[in-house]
Amino acid sequence: MSALKLPKDVVADPRHDALVRLLSTHAGLLWERGRSQVATLPMTDALAAELRGALAAGHACQGLELIGERLASEQKGLDALNQKTPDSPQNARVSRILFLANDGSERFYRDCDALLSHYPQRLLACRLEISGEALGQALFGSAKMVRSVLVVDKKVGARALLALLPPA
Repeated sequence: MSALKLPKDVVADPRHDALVRLLSTHAGLLWERGRSQVATLPMTDALAAELRGALAAGHACQGLELIGERLASEQKGLDALNQKTPDSPQNARVSRILFLANDGSERFYRDCDALLSHYPQRLLACRLEISGEALGQALFGSAKMVRSVLVVDKKVGARALLALLPPA
């Protein structure tokens, strides 16, 4: 996790080092034979508020299939841009944050691990200590099952990451 370049708004924030420590000290594999390190952290009220706002504003999407399609579509655009301007290297910085419930199946976490392996420079995931049903309740106020939310806006993603920190 230390090789990741976090969003600029996180790097500029005085809580940056605390966030890096939090992410690294709570990191582990998503599943038994996983490849990607993912922090497992408590769901906070601040994060729930950020995710609700992001979903309402269209700065986030939910559902692993839709998330995979969104990341693939964005990658096609990045690849096309890179072919048009090969001398202008892409900035390898985390710009997408994937939040996961903690009650997914092994297959679900394998699929998440595959996304993290396929988009390692721009995707960061956090497993939240909350079930999919409780996450749906926190985000939508109903018993809707939500196991994955992808924040696609850099500024909102930075705020969501900082919302993982315990209140000062």
